[in-house]
Amino acid sequence: MKCVEKAYAKVNLTLAVEEKRLDGYHEVVSVMQRVSLHDTLTAEQTREGITLTCSDPALPSGEENLAHRAASLFFRETGIAGGAALTLEKRIPSQAGLGGGSSDAASALLALRKLYAPALSDTELETMAAALGSDVPFFIRGGTQLAIGRGEIVAPLPPLTAGWFVVVKPEESYSTAEMYRRLDACGGMTAEDSRMEDAVAGNNVHAIAAELRNSFERAVPEDSRLWDIKAALRAQGALGTLLSGSGSAVFGVFDDRKEAAAAAMTLRRTWPQVFLTQPV
Repeated sequence: MKCVEKAYAKVNLTLAVEEKRLDGYHEVVSVMQRVSLHDTLTAEQTREGITLTCSDPALPSGEENLAHRAASLFFRETGIAGGAALTLEKRIPSQAGLGGGSSDAASALLALRKLYAPALSDTELETMAAALGSDVPFFIRGGTQLAIGRGEIVAPLPPLTAGWFVVVKPEESYSTAEMYRRLDACGGMTAEDSRMEDAVAGNNVHAIAAELRNSFERAVPEDSRLWDIKAALRAQGALGTLLSGSGSAVFGVFDDRKEAAAAAMTLRRTWPQVFLTQPV
């Protein structure tokens, strides 16, 4: 048997980073939105063992890959005898703050549940997901979610259906650990007031654009091309712009598809990795 899952990307409409906790993680509050940009993961039942074939040769295919690790965890936690041959077609850029690796891992768990344990609940799957990474539980349910704790505790918000996102990934990349170190060096991290939940509930694209917040923008170097991208998005009509996650992708919010598509086409002349996406 074979199962195909779309591993959707996400953007953070808000991301407030607070002080470091006793366990070494930071407390975060984030409104996360799944978007239509996606990888594709195919899982096929095998008698034993796990293999992963990836369309991007630069990515690891063993236990270093989060999707491979998710499959190992699934069989270990469920005690099910069997294996999986995973095939991953990558579209989401790495080190972008779009959650590509986390989404691949969640999709591996979802595919293996369909193949081997359909009675497994979302809650049980989310417990496995939390052991893999802070963002992974979000991708089990997707949609529009409020994430708290270290990001692994998620609660559903009214689904966002309006608006378009133009996502731009520059050549530069930042690791999450590096961005947290930079943010720690800035000091004084506190949660920012935001009415994003109300804006999302009202499907109000203009209000959403006005409430965009991300603490990690304070950690972006002054000479980064990210500031050029934000300015270019605004020049093309974006209602608001924001760094997604810890970067380095930046997105602009549009309320009109044609305007968003035209902006994406223009921006591709300078930045090859530009994606036109919408809420999913």
